Amino acid sequence: MDAAPSPPPPWRWTLLAALPALLLLGWQSALVWPFFSDDAFISLRYAERLLDGHGLSWTDGERVEGYSNLLWVLLVAGLGGLGLDLVSAARLLGGALTALALLAIGRALRPASPGQSLIVAAVPLLAASTQVLLGWTFAGLEGPLVLCLLALGCGCLVQAHTDEPDPGVWSRATLLRASVPFALLCWTRPDGPLWVFGSGLLLGAASLRHGLRRAVDRAFWLGALPLLAVLLQLAFRLAWHGDVVPNTAHVKAELDPNAFAAGVDYVVAAVRAHAGLFATAGLGGVLLLVRGGARLALVLTAPVLLWLLYLALVGGDHFPGRRLLHGAIAPLALLAGLGLVGRGLRFGAAGALLLAAAAAWNVQLARRDAQTLELAAETWEWRGEVVGRELQRQFGDRQPLLAVDAAGAVPFYSQLPALDLLGLCDRTIATTPFPAWLQTMRPEVPRPPGHLRGNGSYVMERGPDLLLFSNPPGLPLPVFVSAAEFESDPRFLQRYRAVLVEFAPQPLRSGATEALRMPLWVRTDGVLAPATNGATIEVPAWWFGRFALPGPVTRRHQPPSLDAATEAAAAQHLQAVIAWFSAPAAVVIASGHGPWQLELRSAAGASATLPLRAGEWSWHCEPAEAAVELSVDAGPPLANGSSFRAADGDATTLTLRARPGAVLPQRLTAIQLRAR
Repeated sequence: MDAAPSPPPPWRWTLLAALPALLLLGWQSALVWPFFSDDAFISLRYAERLLDGHGLSWTDGERVEGYSNLLWVLLVAGLGGLGLDLVSAARLLGGALTALALLAIGRALRPASPGQSLIVAAVPLLAASTQVLLGWTFAGLEGPLVLCLLALGCGCLVQAHTDEPDPGVWSRATLLRASVPFALLCWTRPDGPLWVFGSGLLLGAASLRHGLRRAVDRAFWLGALPLLAVLLQLAFRLAWHGDVVPNTAHVKAELDPNAFAAGVDYVVAAVRAHAGLFATAGLGGVLLLVRGGARLALVLTAPVLLWLLYLALVGGDHFPGRRLLHGAIAPLALLAGLGLVGRGLRFGAAGALLLAAAAAWNVQLARRDAQTLELAAETWEWRGEVVGRELQRQFGDRQPLLAVDAAGAVPFYSQLPALDLLGLCDRTIATTPFPAWLQTMRPEVPRPPGHLRGNGSYVMERGPDLLLFSNPPGLPLPVFVSAAEFESDPRFLQRYRAVLVEFAPQPLRSGATEALRMPLWVRTDGVLAPATNGATIEVPAWWFGRFALPGPVTRRHQPPSLDAATEAAAAQHLQAVIAWFSAPAAVVIASGHGPWQLELRSAAGASATLPLRAGEWSWHCEPAEAAVELSVDAGPPLANGSSFRAADGDATTLTLRARPGAVLPQRLTAIQLRAR
């Protein structure tokens, strides 16, 4: 017969034990506020489209599983359905779930009096002191949910050990309760099953002394619900997304021979950054072994070791702040607490002081770590909010296809159809084999994990209307694989022109006030091309402020050339880009209200090539009082309202310049061309 669980202690003592940790968490998290990960906006876009009736999708068309946190997306969407802003919903969930995890860690040690609460308080305090909680509690991704579910699941295993130390007779009811958070963990991350596999394997092995049947029975009651959760999600994935693995797995399945070495470095650095936690967990595990808790120590340790091995094998993670260590916090804190301040330990107060010292060590490490400072300084996601909102305001009614490297904030706030150039949310790019040129790529080119997929030809076939390279507000030249491949594609060189969009100084959520400058590539024959209305062509003035790339510059997809003429041509192309970007003759002004304006800043003016049928035309500008003139195919300058004759053809070049003697800059909103 299964042992009956012991009655739980009053909750007030658990709350008292968690209070110092909650206060420390708030103080720690303020250091990196308002950091919010760009990848979190990908999850938020899925949640938003789900609420809007588009199902779990990132953009119109193919339903790609570009998220790797299903339960998190559903929870955020649930709060969003109640009317909460999705960024606030993600932050609220992160804080609430972390607080619940700290309570669960304290609850597992069952403080039953004020004195015990003061001693047990050192354990959740140890968890709250870590760098990963400092950086990622309010960053918008699923880490707090992973932490909470493992705290609840491991807490149930601790309860089973407390009620009956021999795992061979651990209560089925307790194991089933533990399996619920483990099952939900499998819906939270695709690699979540590793945690229950590690614990279940050790649980079964520890029960073998009661016979094979008993061992299988214990492992079954812990693993049945997680297995069912995995199968249900697999069925949903096949039915809705048409794949057996999330799209993120295709993107990140990089068989790089250097990945393991990089992964080992990642794990070693993560352990060092959380030295107080790992040191006390190791000591606590040893003491737990000595005191007869060997099986529990192994059940808690095995999944952590398995997870660290997994991180080494996949090459770690490119995000700062060691976010993937989130899951290890709860079992490690419990190991430290059970060994050093567990019930029945004679010197619990001394153990609590040791844990408090370890927490102080963690705090010092976390707050001085370069990756923490990197998180605190990372504000480009909020630049993405400004860029995305402006693109929605300017082009939302025309719904151009926006191609981006950073698939988070800009697509989320723009609400435009989007194409992810890195493939996270695009199956074709994600499943394109790694190009051979990656192996011969110039050594100075960055190769962050998860950023090596691309398919330039496919992108050009899709013909996006807007291209934004790198993190917002963007860079003028390609950075990653897709853009590097189409940099020398005639379709790109002939059909795309860059405009330089300048935003007035405005406050960001980071607290800074910035004037942004966005290099944006526009397709000349896309949905944003000038509109024809009867005999009139309406040309937005910003259409004139465009730059044509003379030829390939970065050539990341090509080995260094030994041909001096080729290298000289690339250098000339680069100088043309630098000149345009640093001292443009014309820029686009995004004022935040009304249409974009073209600002002429030099006598060189700004040109646009348009298809005009042969015949008489007149031109008119808005505002009419602007001191500008127009030249047609290098002809003489024409005043506003003048007529000209267009030759037969698809390439009439129009050039706007300020009138001689006019004060620069001059701003224009629109140009009208009227056939006569």
